[in-house]
Amino acid sequence: MNTNINTKAYWEKRFSLGDWEEKNGRLQTLNFAIAQVGHLAIDKNFKGTILDFGCGLGDAIPVYKEYFPEAQFIGVDISSSAIDSCRMKYGSIADFIHGDCGVVPEVDVIMASNVFEHLSGDREIARRLLGKCKHLYIIVPYRERPLFAEHVNEYDEWYFIDLGECNWKVFPSRGWSEYGWDRWYHINFKNIFKVILGRGIRRRKMQIMFHLIKPACKDFLT
Repeated sequence: MNTNINTKAYWEKRFSLGDWEEKNGRLQTLNFAIAQVGHLAIDKNFKGTILDFGCGLGDAIPVYKEYFPEAQFIGVDISSSAIDSCRMKYGSIADFIHGDCGVVPEVDVIMASNVFEHLSGDREIARRLLGKCKHLYIIVPYRERPLFAEHVNEYDEWYFIDLGECNWKVFPSRGWSEYGWDRWYHINFKNIFKVILGRGIRRRKMQIMFHLIKPACKDFLT
């Protein structure tokens, strides 16, 4: 069994030395959030609390804030450097907490965008987070093969079925899928020749959003 490289020290190094920013991590987080908000079963006038688990440098928070202007926001991340950066840049619109799932307070909604594919014991972490909220959204790569170097889990529609009520949706997302010229050339155009040569075609990368609902919380977060 391979060792999971996603340790606290690993991510602290990536954030503190600027590697995340140099590799366009901020833009990826922003694009993920933009692609996701329209799929959430949350009313735009929602006044509760939304927590971003594994918030990184916090770049999803302003997207959520714009979409849900009356909500309150909290970000949680294992990297102290990331949390320090979040407080400096987004402290006026959200509170930030340094730690793992053990420090998560009780809230209405927890968002975990492109975090769980990095986590060992992800089902148990999902169970613990669901105990802290009414609605848990987990967004991860869909049927990713082969796995990216930092990823340790592959997800399909039934991955969290043992945790109770779980809806899901598969969709393309900027930051993960190809768009524009990249999509036309690297997928559509090249696939024509792959079909002619009898080779397997390349499919567009997709994300899957799981919506886990705590029992007796059937509301749509209005």
